[in-house]
Amino acid sequence: MPNQYSAEARVYADTQSILQPLLRGIAIDTDPSQELALMIKTLLSRPNLEKIARYTDADMRASTSQEFGKIVSDLKKNISIKSAGEENLFTINYSGSDPQYTKEVVQAAIDVFIENTVGQKRQDTDKANKFLTSQLKEYETRLIDAEVQLADFKRLNTGYMPGSEQNYYRRLQTLQDQLEDTRLSVLETEIQLATAQKQLSDETAIAAQQMANFSTEYDIRLASLETRLDELLFRFTDKHPDVIETRRQIADLKLLQQGSQKRASSNSPYSNAVLQDIKLNISQLENQLASLKVREANQIEKNNLLAQKLKQVPHVEAQLTNLMRNYDITKSKYEDLLSRREAALISKNVDASSDEINFRVIDPPLAPQSPSGPIRPLLLTVVLIAAIGAGGCIAFVSSQLSPVVVSSVQLYRLTNLPVFGHVSLTESSGLVTKERRKIWLFSFICVVLVVFYVGFIAINSTPSIHSRIIQEIEYL
Repeated sequence: MPNQYSAEARVYADTQSILQPLLRGIAIDTDPSQELALMIKTLLSRPNLEKIARYTDADMRASTSQEFGKIVSDLKKNISIKSAGEENLFTINYSGSDPQYTKEVVQAAIDVFIENTVGQKRQDTDKANKFLTSQLKEYETRLIDAEVQLADFKRLNTGYMPGSEQNYYRRLQTLQDQLEDTRLSVLETEIQLATAQKQLSDETAIAAQQMANFSTEYDIRLASLETRLDELLFRFTDKHPDVIETRRQIADLKLLQQGSQKRASSNSPYSNAVLQDIKLNISQLENQLASLKVREANQIEKNNLLAQKLKQVPHVEAQLTNLMRNYDITKSKYEDLLSRREAALISKNVDASSDEINFRVIDPPLAPQSPSGPIRPLLLTVVLIAAIGAGGCIAFVSSQLSPVVVSSVQLYRLTNLPVFGHVSLTESSGLVTKERRKIWLFSFICVVLVVFYVGFIAINSTPSIHSRIIQEIEYL
């Protein structure tokens, strides 16, 4: 069994950086302890073991992939990393048959461990920056589209924006008040027109009564003459002098009546002026009433139009709320991604200028001067005991395969015949000498076995002699 050499190194990982409290809330917060624990678990992964093999040039000794696989398997089996009892203090150990190779393996494991811990953080930062940049471009496009949609919507619905509802309510209330005033004015004008028309009717009746009073006397005289004419015509012909005279009188009386009416009419200027004023007032009232009705119709139309617009305001506000919600969400995500990208950039700059985890090799690996195993005295003792046990087993098996009678009792039991005696060994037969030689040979072998045991113990207690012997054995 070749000697085994063990190389060991102790590494301290300092995760308490002074930049952490200064950059809290500015850069991306990470837990270096978790990253360190992950790197420890993944140190013995296949890619890392292949790196260690290349760093130590162990891959140069392998001519086939199977041999390289054996080298990687040996590294995985014999490299160990464990806590040294203190926080973030680790021990990396490797055992092998070559002292220099064990040292190189431990040093390569330290290098890979540090490279992975530092490089993994920077690789994650680069990936995060690329992802955040791509997401920012996408959300920037979405934000621009949302802003354009919002601007177009506001331009198309200028009068329906939030807050315009109260304005519409005020305008509608104002229009309703104006409509009430107009309707009241229409009612007042209609009443005034009716009053003026009644006054015109009354004045016309008074004027007619006055004319009737002027013509009453002539009517009575005409009625008397016409009655007399009827009586004369009943008794006389038309050429009778009384008939002719009566007709002349009737004609003269009618002329007098007409003249009297003209004089009565010309003698009442006040009555004519009142009638003219009343007619003028009626005409003005009719024009005013028509104007008010036009105004009323216009106000009703505006009122209906404003009420229709007022009904559209909630729908427009709902659409605007939806657009604003989408815009606010997109803007919030964009600003959040922007701040995260800035934090990632700061983290990347921090990683480039300093490391969150600083490694210090407390005990560097050294080429071992003495083997760490196997424990030769214990191994030799176990081999001695195993050899004695194996000899006893062989003797027992041999006696069972070729049994020998060694006593008269045994012979009696085997043959069931009485044994009357036995013949002792004599010098002349040569059997005593033969038995004695066997005893001396057995004793000599036992002494040689013990001497070899003591000799090997002494050789292993002197490292220089043991190393020379091992080298000669390996050379052979």
